[in-house]
Amino acid sequence: MIGGEFLTWLHLCAMAAYVGAQFAVIYMLIPAAQTAPNEAARRSSLIAGFKFYNPFTIAVLGIVVISGATRLTDLKASMKFDYFARIGSALELKLALAFVLILIQTYITFGLAFRIGRQEEVAAHGDGEAFTVEQLNSMLRRIRAMAWFTIVLAAAVIWVSLTMVSRMVDEPATASPPVTSSDDFRPMPAAS
Repeated sequence: MIGGEFLTWLHLCAMAAYVGAQFAVIYMLIPAAQTAPNEAARRSSLIAGFKFYNPFTIAVLGIVVISGATRLTDLKASMKFDYFARIGSALELKLALAFVLILIQTYITFGLAFRIGRQEEVAAHGDGEAFTVEQLNSMLRRIRAMAWFTIVLAAAVIWVSLTMVSRMVDEPATASPPVTSSDDFRPMPAAS
């Protein structure tokens, strides 16, 4: 497998892993925590789940960004002057959507999920109070809503990516006019 194909597969697998993690937090982690026998067990299962979810989602988004940027650099080199004309507008939209996706995932990870475990540690050391049940439930509702939003954003990024690919395949490359010099305008010999 050549480098470009490997990067493409790595990019796709990382995006699939990211979307899978979002579905896992919605349909596995939060519902499993709801079945805990008491509030302490519920919090413990949430903290354990988020200890995996938080770094995993940030890591796979990092892989998506790095593999995408590397592959994009390769495409830019191969498309030369046609690069912006063929995929520029779709690329702008994709990058804007990806930026919003990363911001929202950062909010989920550091603004909500990480704080659940951190506040439990603070309470365990006697430096503050643990989140109330209502506060925790509110945070979980926001995590679920934001996870759904990231799934929609990921679908939009994938759709824009597919339009970029179809533009690259469907539109023929326009040839740049050749550079000519005054020597190129010599009269051709007459045909006999």
